[in-house]
Amino acid sequence: MKLTCSWEQRKFGDLYKKSSEKNDGSIGMDKNITVATMQFKEDIKVSTEEYLRTYYTFNVGDIAFEGHQSKEFRFGRFVENDIGDGIVSHIFAVFRPIVDYDLKFWKYAINNESLMQRVLSRSTKASTMMHDLVTDDFLEQSFLVPSIGEQKQIGEFLAGIDNLITLHQRKVDSLKDLKYVCIELGKN
Repeated sequence: MKLTCSWEQRKFGDLYKKSSEKNDGSIGMDKNITVATMQFKEDIKVSTEEYLRTYYTFNVGDIAFEGHQSKEFRFGRFVENDIGDGIVSHIFAVFRPIVDYDLKFWKYAINNESLMQRVLSRSTKASTMMHDLVTDDFLEQSFLVPSIGEQKQIGEFLAGIDNLITLHQRKVDSLKDLKYVCIELGKN
């Protein structure tokens, strides 16, 4: 992988815009996305179909701020929708990309505490058990952004590492299962 190091300081407001696009009723609960795990989750209790109109549309490439602090994410975190178009609760701030981007690169970058901690520390305010995002402050924060070509290279590289980790984890799980079977057989 050859990188040029010609990364450019860009404001998030040059990369994303706040989206307040509401569900017009055409998207049902089967397309409800839980931000915490980035999965479709349709077993959420909704009082009326009209209530679904309060949900934001959440398209592929959009990012949402999830304000729960944890050991891993001190000021909350952003997650990128890479699973498909859907809807999210109106409690989340949703931002839509306004420039060309690489989905895989931004999935890793936007959710990386090392990269985002400074940005989030300057654009969130603490409340009970979570952080609230101050949209105007967030859109004024800057971030080093590589060219689209480099975004693609980095995104593919990181996705490849994730795939290797998943494969090795499956192998470890299989070996643990085999070990358990062997122990059980040894008892008989």
